[in-house]
Amino acid sequence: MDPSASVGKQGVKGAVLFDFDMTLVDSSIGITYCLNRLALFFGLAEVSREEVVRTIGYPMVHAMEMLWGHFDPEWIDHYREHLVPLEYERMDAFPGTRETLSRLREEGLALGVVSNRKRLVPAVESSGLKEFFLSVVGLEDVKNPKPDPEPVRLSLKILGSEAGEAFLVGDSEIDAEAARRSGVRFIGVTSGGRNREILLREGAWAVTDGIPGLTGILL
Repeated sequence: MDPSASVGKQGVKGAVLFDFDMTLVDSSIGITYCLNRLALFFGLAEVSREEVVRTIGYPMVHAMEMLWGHFDPEWIDHYREHLVPLEYERMDAFPGTRETLSRLREEGLALGVVSNRKRLVPAVESSGLKEFFLSVVGLEDVKNPKPDPEPVRLSLKILGSEAGEAFLVGDSEIDAEAARRSGVRFIGVTSGGRNREILLREGAWAVTDGIPGLTGILL
């Protein structure tokens, strides 16, 4: 199918799973701020927003290794104890996200969030989007995070949906691989810094610049 074409009403039944960071919410400002507070505390190099965006979607251990070349468990303990509330204060849903999620629910789609973020539920609650989701699956809910198919399969089990009638919406190669390995269709969003060409190359069934574009794809 042409990725720019609409699914039409026949495609509306089923489930839509969403990545969280940089798909539903712009968390880059808050994460960058908190990582630089962490860097100052532990004497690490300051990081830019652009560097941070490239790590979003990976488990925190991997992200810190990407940024600083190594990892200390004390960093995560400090981040979660002292910095997570500051991150939540700087987390905003992308424009039009609430309205789009509401419309998708009205059309009968079951919605879920699947993320490599630990303690995902408080983050989703902080974003103001929790009411739209019947399933929220984070890092602590699975043994193997995305791109392993386990989180997607667990989400579909909770929602009572089959892979063949489901979509995964995300901004990164991690989401694309998770979708492919779990047998669901991947819809890419460019809000996380990967452009249309990259997402199509990763196997996206469709690509949009943001969540509001889903109405033209799915409805």
